Parts: sequence; structure tokens; C-alpha cells
Amino acid sequence: MNQPIMTYDQSQGMKAGGGNFISEGGAYICTITEAKYVEAKTKTSGLEFSFESSDGQKINFINVYYAKQNGEKVTGGVSILNAMMGLCGINQMTSSQNINGFICPELTGKKIGVFLQKTIYSKGDGSDGYKFDIRVPYDINTGKTLREKVSNDSARTIESLSSTYKDKDERTAHAMQSSSMASDSYSNQQSQDDSYIPGFDD
Repeated sequence: MNQPIMTYDQSQGMKAGGGNFISEGGAYICTITEAKYVEAKTKTSGLEFSFESSDGQKINFINVYYAKQNGEKVTGGVSILNAMMGLCGINQMTSSQNINGFICPELTGKKIGVFLQKTIYSKGDGSDGYKFDIRVPYDINTGKTLREKVSNDSARTIESLSSTYKDKDERTAHAMQSSSMASDSYSNQQSQDDSYIPGFDD
């Protein structure tokens, strides 16, 4: 009798030809392929992350904002960046230039767990789009958040978020009616605005 080399996995097969991009919210172990400094239309400063998950799926334009134009800290963003620094063993973030702009070399290339929140919104033409934000980062070995790791608590946060996860729906009623009659699915276009700051709704 021949020994099986591979067992059929429909979810993996459906990724073929689909661009291999993350399209659902949840917990992912990723490599930070780039952490680039950006500025929003409101002049708020932030880092734009590009990730590649452990199974090869990619996601770009994940923005975490940390300072407003007047220098005031963006509390939620600062908390997330400090959690990422702590989990990656980084004491400070600096800046260096590459062909794409100015990046944070300390975070670029690091592996980290991120729980991504997907938000569905209405685009200007009334169709649906979606974006992702980092809800909370976590340790790739223990599954613990920085708070759980420092306090030596059990890894409960990611499990709890995963079991109760729902996409955020910020579509307007009119746009939702228009979308229900359209055949197009969600756009892959990611928002670079800072209208939603991760951590503010925790």
C-alpha cells in the first residue's frame, strides 16, 4: 500500500492563484518585511508595516500612528509599538533610508505574532473595502502578550480574542444596500488614513 505524501487541504488549495494575501482577521505569526516611517494626511507620524505570515501570506499598509503634528502622543499606537519592541527585544527605534524611504531597521526583519482586526468600510463609490489594524502583538513562542509575559500570566488574550472575533462593520446603510446588489467583493486597497487608531477601543 502506498504511503500518502500529502493530505488534501481545501483551505490551502484555495490560496492558489489568489495572490496569497491575508484577507481575514485573526492571529498570525509573521515576519516584518518592512517597517517604514509614514505621515498621514493629518500630519500624524506613524510606522507602516508589511508582513509575511509563516505560511507565506502577505499583508501591507498596516499603519500604527504614534505622534500627532503638535507632538502629542497617540496613546493606542504608542502602546502597540512599545509592546512590539518589548516582544522583539528592542530598546529603541531609529531611522535609516532605503529605496522605499525611511525605515525602522530594528523592527524590519523581526518575527512577531500579531492579532489583526479587519474593518469593512464604505468606499467613495459606495462599494465595500476593507482594512486591517494590529489589535495586539504577541510572542511567537508562548502566545503571550507583553503584559502576560512580564506578569508571568497564562497566555489567554489571543485565545479569547480568537474565540470571540468578529469583523468590524463601518459601512453606511446606503452603501450596504448598494453593495448587496453589486457583484464585486471586497477591495484589496488598504487605507493609509489615521481615522482609526488601534487600541482606542480596547
